[in-house]
Amino acid sequence: MRKLYIFIAVLGIIALLAPSPALASLTVGYLGGKGLNPEVAPGESYTQTLLVSLGKADAATDVLIEVLGYGDSAGDDIVPVPAEADTNPYSARTFILPAKTTVHVEPGETKQADFTVTIPANVGNGGRYAILRFSTAPKGEGTVGIISAIVLPVRFTISGSQLIHTGEVTGVSTSQAESGQPIDISTMFKNTGNHHFTINGQIEIRDANGKLVDTLHITTSSPIPGDTKNIKTTYIPESALPLGAYSVKSVLTLEDGTILGEASGSFEVAEPYVPPPPPASVTLTPDNASVLETADKAISISFPKGAVTEQVDVSLRSYPVAQLPSPPANFAVATTCFRVDGLTGLLAQDATVTVKYTAADLDKAGGDASKLTLARWDEATSQWSVLKTKADKSAMTLTAQTNRFSIWAVMVSPPAKTNWWIYGGAIAAGIIIVAALIAVLTRKKKV
Repeated sequence: MRKLYIFIAVLGIIALLAPSPALASLTVGYLGGKGLNPEVAPGESYTQTLLVSLGKADAATDVLIEVLGYGDSAGDDIVPVPAEADTNPYSARTFILPAKTTVHVEPGETKQADFTVTIPANVGNGGRYAILRFSTAPKGEGTVGIISAIVLPVRFTISGSQLIHTGEVTGVSTSQAESGQPIDISTMFKNTGNHHFTINGQIEIRDANGKLVDTLHITTSSPIPGDTKNIKTTYIPESALPLGAYSVKSVLTLEDGTILGEASGSFEVAEPYVPPPPPASVTLTPDNASVLETADKAISISFPKGAVTEQVDVSLRSYPVAQLPSPPANFAVATTCFRVDGLTGLLAQDATVTVKYTAADLDKAGGDASKLTLARWDEATSQWSVLKTKADKSAMTLTAQTNRFSIWAVMVSPPAKTNWWIYGGAIAAGIIIVAALIAVLTRKKKV
C-alpha cells in the first residue's frame, strides 16, 4: 500500500540569538490517525502517527516531543501551556501519550512518532484542546544556542455532545491615522461557549456625519473556550481621508448570521492623510489598451481600448484572507486574494484577469487545479459572483473576463454533481442497444 505523506507547515520557531549554525530545517508530517482536528467519541482510543524529518544539510539532532496545554493569547498567538500551569477545564493534554519523548534524527532522515489518544468515557460536552511541540536540541557555542520548534494545535470535537457557540465582543481599538500607513483595527472577542467555531462579521467605518465610508469583512476562527482573541483587521482607504473624526463599529456573527456581539471605537484624522501606495497602479484612458500587473506578474489585468469612457487611476493590492466575506455555499477560499480600487462602475469593454495560482492554492484544492476558480465580491448585492474560469495547468494560471472590479479571491469549487437521470438514461439506452444487437444476431444464426 502506498503511503501518503502530508507535510505540515512550521507554525512556530523559537530562536535564541547566538553565533551558531543555521536553524535545522525541521519538518513534521502526518502519516496516519484521525488528524489534528478530529471528531472523537467518549471512551474512544486510537493511534496517531506523525513523521519527523531533517534536511540533508542539517546536523544530526535529538528532537524533543512534548504534549502541552493549549492557550490563546490576547495578541492572537497560540501559546503552549506547561503541565503545571494547564488548568483549563477544556484541556486534552492528558488524552495524548507519546510513545517516545525524544527521537534521534540523522541528516535527511525521517523518523516515525506515534501517539496513543484516549478519550475519557466521561469527557463531557464540547471541544478539548492540546498542543504538540517538537523541538531540536540547542545548537551553538556556550550557554546560548538556537532551537527549532514546531507547534501543532490539536482540537478535538466530542461527537454526540452539545456544542455551545457563544461569545462576546469586549472592545474595539484602533491605531493612529498616520499618512502613508494603514489603520489597524483590533476587535477583542471572548469565547464563552464550550467549543471552537468560525467567526464572521463586518466593520463599518463612518465619517463625522454618519456617512458610510467603508466596510471591512471578517472570517476567522474563534479562540478556544474561555480564552480571548484579538481579531486584527487592516484598513487601507481607497483614497485620502478628509480631516475629522471617524467611528468604527464591529459586529461579529456565527456563520448562520446569529449575532455574537458588537462594539464601537473611533479614530481621528488630525493631519492630512494619504493611504500607503498600492504595489501596482495604472492610469486608464479611453483611447489606449493598458495592463495592470504586480511586479512578479502573479496577477495581471488587461484592459482593452475603450474599456473606460474617461481617464481613471486604478490600483491593485493584496487583501487579507481573514477579511474576506464568507464564500458561497459549498465553496472554500484558497490563499490568493486581492482588491482592485478606482473602478466604481461597469466597464464598457470586458477586462481579462489572469492569476497565477500558488502551491498553497493547489493544496487547498487537493491537487486538482480544475477545482480552482476566480470569484468576485459584488459590493452592490453583497454577494460573491463565481466567474467562468479557464485553468492552464502548464502555466499555473486562472483566467476570467469581467466588466467590474472589487475584492477578488481564488476559490475551490465543490465536486461536480453526477446527473443520475442522464447517467441512468445512458445506461438504459446502452442496455437496449446491446439487447437489440443480440436479438438481430440470434435471428441471423437461426436463418
